[in-house]
Amino acid sequence: MRRALLLSALFSSVVFAQSTEERIKQLEEQIKLLQQEVQKLKEEQKKSEETRQETEVLKEEIRKLRLEIAMPQLEIKSYSGLGPAASKALFNPRGVSIGGYGEVHFVHNPDKKPKNTIDAKRLILYFGYAFNERLKFNSEIEWEHAFVEGGEESGETAVEFAFLDYSFNEKLGLRGGLLLIPVGIINEYHEPPTFPSVDRPYLERNIIPTTWRELGFGAYGKLANLEYRAYITNGLKPNEEAGEKVESGELLKGFRQNGFKAASDQIAFTGRLDYNLPYNLKVGASTFVGGVQNNEGKKLGTLTLVSPHAWWQYGPWDIRFVGAYGIVSGADKVSEAISTNPACTELGDKAECTTFPKKFYGFYTQVAYDIFRLIRVSDQQLYLFGIYENYNTHASVPEGFEKPKGHKVQVFNLGLSYKPHPLVALKADYVRYFPKEAKKQNIYRLALGWMF
Repeated sequence: MRRALLLSALFSSVVFAQSTEERIKQLEEQIKLLQQEVQKLKEEQKKSEETRQETEVLKEEIRKLRLEIAMPQLEIKSYSGLGPAASKALFNPRGVSIGGYGEVHFVHNPDKKPKNTIDAKRLILYFGYAFNERLKFNSEIEWEHAFVEGGEESGETAVEFAFLDYSFNEKLGLRGGLLLIPVGIINEYHEPPTFPSVDRPYLERNIIPTTWRELGFGAYGKLANLEYRAYITNGLKPNEEAGEKVESGELLKGFRQNGFKAASDQIAFTGRLDYNLPYNLKVGASTFVGGVQNNEGKKLGTLTLVSPHAWWQYGPWDIRFVGAYGIVSGADKVSEAISTNPACTELGDKAECTTFPKKFYGFYTQVAYDIFRLIRVSDQQLYLFGIYENYNTHASVPEGFEKPKGHKVQVFNLGLSYKPHPLVALKADYVRYFPKEAKKQNIYRLALGWMF
């Protein structure tokens, strides 16, 4: 009996031992499976988080792309000689484009009263529309001196240009409307951050009357390294301020018609050639040949203006040369037409007339260097520059007429232009304005300028 009980207990313990081992093994396998499931869940969760992050990145990229399509960013490049902001609409493949520029000037001139002035000189908005990749509209609207008030001495609102442009290919494009005359450098490429001085060079204000625009049509394009523009426009006509402008040394400013009911009995041709050389050196010449007419369209004379130029922007350098040479047939008739002195207009005393020249000429040269390159600052620019100008507004005059005092001018301009961003400039310069036989001036200037 005892032996039976002992055998029974031994058998039960063996069975129990085997059952426990199997159960432990089963539990271990279940734990292993659970661990695998947990690991799989973790991996899926990680993939889900990565997918979510990728989705957010894609959403942001799509948002930026939509914004870029609606409002493309400004690149520092030129379309057929125009400034970067003015070129924006012509590079835009479709839809609306908006750009602009502005500048505020502070001037200290001890020889004037008041000695100090500050002026919101210009605010410009560009509006353009691409009907398709070939046919586009571009325009510039300007406000000068902050406000315009009828009947009061104030600023000006004007359309600087407005034209339709059709590009067949790189070699040929056509445009028509209110066009910028392609003479010199500044008249087409005049956004404040693109030149270092506080104001535009005197030659490109007093000899070449920036901003100079007329109504017309023409062609442009690029043949290998040669760029060209050729337009037919209305001719010139003196306005009521032409004589006053000539006496102040601004020869052609009062002869622009600016698209306002332009007399066109006399027409004009204007053209330009630019040859692109290695190291971003551009050399060329431009011309304007046009009739000068009175209010009835009767021809007074013919103006022929030729302007050679060279422009080298390479590395830290910005070096420019612009010349101008003009001859006028019928300068005596033009002089009589712009004169307001009764001794001239009624008594015929030519010595009392406002004199328009038979010949005028001049040039300026600019050397600018980005001194931040010396300390390897690449995301900002600080240009140290010097500009020398020499021009003669009345090199030759009609017989019996007198040359005005101060018609020979030298200008020395030194300064700095700091660009914390390629589209923004803070400028400071000194000008020594040196007219012969007239009062010299020392002018100190500051400016804020921007484009977009």
